[in-house]
Amino acid sequence: MNLFKKNPIRFEGQKEIETQIKNQTDNVISRRFKILMGVIGVVGVVLLIRLFITQISQQEYYSTKLKQYNTSLFTADTFRGNIYDRNYKRLSYNKNINCATYYAVQSITQDDIKIIANFLVKNVNVDIKSVTERDKKDYLILKCKDTKDDLINDLITSEERSTYSSDEIYQLQLSRITSQMLKDNLSDDDMKYYMIYSKIQNCTSGSVVLLEGLTVKEASLIGENSDILRGVKVTNDWSRENTYGTEFKSVLGRVTSKKEGLPASTKDILLAQDYNNDSRVGISGLEMQYENILAGTPATYSLAYDSDGNPVVETVSSGTKGDNIRLTIDWDLQSAITDEIEKQMKAHTSSIYRYANNIYLVMIDPNTGAIYAMCGYQRDEKGDIYELAGGAVQNAFEIGSAFKGGTIYAGIKHGVINQYTEFDDTSSGFKIAGTPTKFSWDTGGLGRLNAAEALSQSSNIYMFYVATLLGGGTYEYGEPLSIRDSAFDQMRLDVGELGLGVKTGIDLPSEALGYRGRVTQRQAGNFLDFAIGQYDTYTPIQMAQYVSSIANGGKRVQPHLFMESFTEDDDGTKISLLQHQVKVLDDVSSYKLAFDTIHTGFRMGCVSGLASGVNGDYEAAGKTGTAQKVYEGTSDVWANRGFIGYAPYDNPEIAVACIAEALPDAGGGTCTTLSKYAFEKYFEKYG
Repeated sequence: MNLFKKNPIRFEGQKEIETQIKNQTDNVISRRFKILMGVIGVVGVVLLIRLFITQISQQEYYSTKLKQYNTSLFTADTFRGNIYDRNYKRLSYNKNINCATYYAVQSITQDDIKIIANFLVKNVNVDIKSVTERDKKDYLILKCKDTKDDLINDLITSEERSTYSSDEIYQLQLSRITSQMLKDNLSDDDMKYYMIYSKIQNCTSGSVVLLEGLTVKEASLIGENSDILRGVKVTNDWSRENTYGTEFKSVLGRVTSKKEGLPASTKDILLAQDYNNDSRVGISGLEMQYENILAGTPATYSLAYDSDGNPVVETVSSGTKGDNIRLTIDWDLQSAITDEIEKQMKAHTSSIYRYANNIYLVMIDPNTGAIYAMCGYQRDEKGDIYELAGGAVQNAFEIGSAFKGGTIYAGIKHGVINQYTEFDDTSSGFKIAGTPTKFSWDTGGLGRLNAAEALSQSSNIYMFYVATLLGGGTYEYGEPLSIRDSAFDQMRLDVGELGLGVKTGIDLPSEALGYRGRVTQRQAGNFLDFAIGQYDTYTPIQMAQYVSSIANGGKRVQPHLFMESFTEDDDGTKISLLQHQVKVLDDVSSYKLAFDTIHTGFRMGCVSGLASGVNGDYEAAGKTGTAQKVYEGTSDVWANRGFIGYAPYDNPEIAVACIAEALPDAGGGTCTTLSKYAFEKYFEKYG
């Protein structure tokens, strides 16, 4: 019996070893394959589930996404707000116009563009008035390329072609196209055709306005032929219009057209504010000043394409119209006074009026700064006259004796005179060594005068004495006179407190400051001229603020044209949004004695003095002004004629400032006549 079991001994050769290894490898591969197939099966199931969710459960979501990826959005200007006068008389508005607008077609061919351009030129009025010389050159280049004419190519030598880039060659071509070449090779029909052709060719996305101001018949014709006018649609648009044409336009301002788009000077800023390159925007006057109120919220449109590549336009949001603006201007007064100024300018036709190029009048509420009328006319070098109300803010003049109220204010403020101080205005005049004797308007002398009497009689000599004291000088007839240089600066500070020589803050985008007498001429005689308004220059709006400060007793109130913004509901009820708040820029009313003295002098001037021609039942107070002007190459003397005043004198509710440039003696009453007319018109209407 065997107690132990013996295992058989096996001997493995090379073949057995290889077989064993192969079997092990096959087992590993088999296991991995099964795992891989399992993974693929799981992934397949996940993909099938995801595909089901995408195509069935979320079909609408992804369809919308696909549409969004193939749709572009663009905006278009909505109507601007209208501008009205204080009595809601409409001054600026939007005029509806029909336009032919091209929306970019995908893969449009040159033949398609030619068909569109030819059709429009033959069937629609194509206005080429706005085509510039530069545009014509581009059109001629296009024409020569289209017709394979070598006219333009021959302008460039072979050496230049090998030297310069395509852009440089293009600039050379532009510079070498002459006006005669354009005249000989570009007809009006050519310009019409290539204007449309170039607009379509350059519009690869979005839209471009091809034509504006279509008639109903032309609009219908375009709609009926939409099959051949690919991408061209009739759209409603607007243009900015002024009810009274060019009158007051320099103040109302201008809005760019779609072709002009954004002004280069403010383009980057406006683009950052979500304007488009072709957006219309106010670029001057009130249109610019109140752009943020007048401009509406742009409408938004989507631009997609059908299977043929044709544009499909849909409204996303209609936007909102801009808010309206109500001005302080009373158009009845504005128009009537403007007509009177025009009559004066037309009457100034002889050679003695050859330098009388400007007349302005501003009517203002001295207590609030509200401007009731701002009128003006200007004459150009050809002798033609035109309305230019904005010149009241941008043109400056020496105002003569109208300045003298400021001299009395400075004298009393600094304590060198009071209401009782008297000086003699005699036939001897005011004589400084080495200079001609200075006189008042009456060389025989006006007698012994106090401050109020000096204003009413417009005494130059009285003002010379005050100026001497202000400058720290001592006057002796025929002796030298020394004045502190700082006296000029101090005088400017003093009258600046009333509104002369400083910006008034009027709500217009540009306001002139006026010109100051040269620093190198700070001599005593110049300071005396300064004291009678014949050294620095001032704008009519500064004159208006200055007389307002005097009328209200020392408060420099900011003049303004804006009264309020408003909108209207469906019933036409006006809803006020933003109202102007009175702004006092400076207050020197504590110098009550100075203003009481000036008031007395101004009232005396209208009762029995040089301004008596302006007085009426409204009981005015005021001061005339005459500033002599000598023009180079002549020996004759002209004078700026002015008037500042207010009424009623004891409770001022309206003030007037008028200036007429370089009039002869025959026109000396121009401003007093106009100012009286303005007062009469105001009180006739407002009582």
